[in-house]
Amino acid sequence: MARVSMMKKIQKILFFSIILLLSACSGEKSVEDVRNGLYIMNNFPETRTKELNGEWEFYWHELLLPDDLKNGNQQPPDLVKVPSPWSNYELDGEKLPKQGYATYRLQLVLPQSEVGTAKALYIPGASSAYKLWIDGEPKVGSGVVGKSKDLMKPQNVPRMVQFQVHDQEIEIVVQVSNFYQRKAGIFDSILIGEPEVIAQYREKKILFRSMIVMSLVVMGLYHAALFALRRSELPLLFFGLVCFLVSVRAVLLDGILAFYTLPFLSWEWGNKLEYLGASLGILFFALYTYTQFPKDMNVRIRNAIVAVMASYSLFVILTPSLVFTNTMRFLQLLIVVIFIYLIYVDMKALMKKRESSLLNAIANLLIFLAVINDILLYNHLIKTTELASVGLSFFLFTQSFIISRHYSKSFKQTEELSRDLAKLNASLEQQVHDRTVELRQMNRDLQTANQKLNEAHQSRSKWIRNIYHEIANPLTTIQVYTKGILDGVIQSDKKFIQLVHEQSLYLSRMLNDLHDMTEIENREITFNRKKVNAREYTRKIYDKYKIDIEEQGISFLYEDSIADNEDLFVLMDKLRIEQVIVNFLKNAQKFIGDGGIIKLEVAKDEDRQLMIKVEDNGAGINEKEINLVFDRFFKSRRHEVAGNGSGLGLAIAKEIIDYHGGKIGATSKEGKGSSFYFKLPIVAAVSKTREER
Repeated sequence: MARVSMMKKIQKILFFSIILLLSACSGEKSVEDVRNGLYIMNNFPETRTKELNGEWEFYWHELLLPDDLKNGNQQPPDLVKVPSPWSNYELDGEKLPKQGYATYRLQLVLPQSEVGTAKALYIPGASSAYKLWIDGEPKVGSGVVGKSKDLMKPQNVPRMVQFQVHDQEIEIVVQVSNFYQRKAGIFDSILIGEPEVIAQYREKKILFRSMIVMSLVVMGLYHAALFALRRSELPLLFFGLVCFLVSVRAVLLDGILAFYTLPFLSWEWGNKLEYLGASLGILFFALYTYTQFPKDMNVRIRNAIVAVMASYSLFVILTPSLVFTNTMRFLQLLIVVIFIYLIYVDMKALMKKRESSLLNAIANLLIFLAVINDILLYNHLIKTTELASVGLSFFLFTQSFIISRHYSKSFKQTEELSRDLAKLNASLEQQVHDRTVELRQMNRDLQTANQKLNEAHQSRSKWIRNIYHEIANPLTTIQVYTKGILDGVIQSDKKFIQLVHEQSLYLSRMLNDLHDMTEIENREITFNRKKVNAREYTRKIYDKYKIDIEEQGISFLYEDSIADNEDLFVLMDKLRIEQVIVNFLKNAQKFIGDGGIIKLEVAKDEDRQLMIKVEDNGAGINEKEINLVFDRFFKSRRHEVAGNGSGLGLAIAKEIIDYHGGKIGATSKEGKGSSFYFKLPIVAAVSKTREER
């Protein structure tokens, strides 16, 4: 009966694994919209990204510039499927080699309504170097493109590029060269979308990968610390090494995360560490499995796994990327074979009812399915995402549960032993009691340590989700000057202390603005709108800030253009509208000098709406930047003179006015001044003789 029950468990595990494998292999198939090098977008997606997949123009062994393509200085193009390594292409009946260079071209036609707007591309990468033009203008690149190995420099960092749509027809030209590795050409989908959508997509990838990496690093440190305390527990060492190796590989798989966290790492060693993360990771994983079930794993096979994977790791270290990357499929085959054997060991242990064998079998199957997914993904057979690090994260939690249960059983056995010893020898009762109390305290300390570890992990994850790259510059400034003062390089001068103080104030304003923006977006902020007399309200604002502004040597004027016999009423949250006006005034003060003039004006425009406007005679804004001032984190070149700003104030003002159902805008002439205004619907206009609604 026990054997039948065990067979049923194994059948259920296998069935569950097959279902997961089928779901992993059924990755979403990308839609190919590009035909004959042309993509006509009848509708541009506003809330999602769009893949530029399909037939691109392809010029093999030619590095063409946009001008060359316009002048017709090239051979007729071939049409190839993108994304795909060009080693999969056939020209004149022959497959292309992995080494070489080429030019890709795509003609993109956008709807007429998108002309004049800003769009963005997300380029995951192209091997091993590329340069991209949009409408003849060089926009972004990675590495140095060249016609030989000596002339090119490899690099693969995902990039986001924003561009302005001046015409319906957009030309995208990409030069790519590869003389360093097995992957060649555009091997991943290029995405297009609204700048905010592309930015969110990029940030989500970074945050997801960062959380995975941090969880692996924390668990690796945890197991390494436990091994330092208990040197005899080799499973802790092996498992900690697996965590570190997979975390390094996870960082390198997402080029942008490696770019920020490991900027000193060369492209060549980045590739080596990516492969070593896989080969050494599977080596130590096999050793970890052996420590769990030493009676069920053949020692010779274990030694063979260690020898083969160690030899392959040495081969990766000693050979260049062009050599060892071409052994990827051999490495994948080794990993699959080793995992199949490890699953066999788990099943054997499960049949013999070894402790924790069921949980180990399930966890190993999930990791195996994640590895199969990654193999199919990197061979461009399915379109999913890297899951090995995710699978290992799940395995971590199962192992934590196993360790906790192990300690729980040990504690229970200790209690039973204490009771037996008390019955056998009453004289040792106090000693047994003391030992039991000690073990209980150890268990409580372990639980407390685990709780603190979980709290630290949650706090770290929350910090990662809220961090933003805009705070990097002021933090660096503070660190440099304070370090310089501490080291005696910079004297403790008031101006340096003032600079550090200003940077800290900037960080505080940035965090407050981020908090306000988040509350507004999530509709967590409450607007208390009431019917307000616009003339009286605006006059009170003017009187409130007049003294502070004029103390700075600035003339502050007020103009009421509403008819004398008429009062206008609007629905507004007085505090939030004051926040908008104050933001306009603060910006005006930044960009005018002594003797400057600021004017606050209230009027009724030709559309019968209330308009409140702030004008100044300051530096003004460039015409190319005026349409961007209300974008999040946008900073004009004027900030180089005027000082730091969060880049969120005007964006928050726009959100507030949008919530009120109004319009916000700005006009400016560089060198002559700027005008910022907003309009609100009038709900009532009252005169001395009549009332109109």
